[in-house]
Amino acid sequence: MLAAIPVLVMEAAPKKKVRDSEIKVAVYNLTASKTRARDVEKGKAPQQRLWTNSVDAVAAQLAEIDCDVVGLVDVCDSIAGKTGGSGLPEALAEIKGGYSWLILSNTRPSLPYEGAFNRTQAIIWKTDRYDCIDHGINWLGGYFDKNRIADDLKGDATKSVTWARFREKSTSKEFFFLVASTNGASNEELSRVNCMNLLKIADEMVVSDGKPSVMVGSFNMQDNAPVYLDCLAYARWVDVYRRLKDDLLLPSSELTDRNTRNNAKGVKSSGGRPDYIFADGFDIGTYTVVRDRFPASDGTMVYPAFGFPVVAVLKF
Repeated sequence: MLAAIPVLVMEAAPKKKVRDSEIKVAVYNLTASKTRARDVEKGKAPQQRLWTNSVDAVAAQLAEIDCDVVGLVDVCDSIAGKTGGSGLPEALAEIKGGYSWLILSNTRPSLPYEGAFNRTQAIIWKTDRYDCIDHGINWLGGYFDKNRIADDLKGDATKSVTWARFREKSTSKEFFFLVASTNGASNEELSRVNCMNLLKIADEMVVSDGKPSVMVGSFNMQDNAPVYLDCLAYARWVDVYRRLKDDLLLPSSELTDRNTRNNAKGVKSSGGRPDYIFADGFDIGTYTVVRDRFPASDGTMVYPAFGFPVVAVLKF
C-alpha cells in the first residue's frame, strides 16, 4: 500500500488593516474686507481691523491652528491678493508653507470683470498629505458648477458652495470637503430654501460615490432654530458640536456663551453657538473654538476676524 502523501495546506495571509486616518479640519469666517472697512468707517472697529492691517494676524492664526484642511468663508478680491495689496495666500506662505488653495470665482453679471471673488468660499489643504482630485462650485440658488448666475438671483441664493474631493497620499483613502455660507437669521423662509439646497448639493456630490464627507460653514443660526431642527438636524451629516454636547463630551471651555465671534472692536467675545462642522463617515474626536488674539500690523493684539476659527479632529 502506498504511503499517504502529506498535503501542505497554505492558510491565506491575514489582510493588512488599513490604519485609521486622523484629519484636523476647521472653518474660519475671514470677514470680507468691505465689511471690515465699513465697521472702521462707522467707528465700530479700530483701524487694526482693516484687511491690510490684519492680514498677517489672520495668517498667523491659520499657521497656529495647523489644520490639514480648512474651509474659509467670505473670501474677496483683496483677501485673495487680486487687488495688488497683501493677499492671504502669500502671507500664509511666508509663515507656514505647504498649503495649496482652491478659490473659485463667484462673479455675478453685475460685477465689472470676470474672475472676481465676491465673498466666496475657499479651501486650503496640506499638499504633503492630500491630493485634490476633483473640485467645483455650486450655488444655494440651485445653479451647479457655473461661474456666472442669473441676474434675478438675489440675496443668500447667490452665495457659493465650494467643494473638493481629496485623496490621502499615504492610504489612498478619499473624502469630500464642502464649505458654505448663508444667513439663517435674516429670513427664515429663504434660509430654509438655502439649507435644503445645501443638503441637495451635498447629497448629489457625495451619496452616489459613498465617500466620507465634511461640510463646514457659517450659517448664522442657532441649533434650536426651526430651520436647523427641520433641515440640518435630521440630515445624515452629524453636527460635531451638537453630538459632543449631547453626549456630554464637550469640554467645559466650549460650554460658554463666548463661542462664535468677537465684537466689532475686537476686544471681547459675544454670545452664540460656534460656526458649523458637519461630518459623515467619520469618527468624532476633539472640538475646539480658537479664541486667541494675534498682533496687527502695528503690534496691537487683536482678534484677526469677526468670527473665531472652529477646529475638529476626525478619524476615518
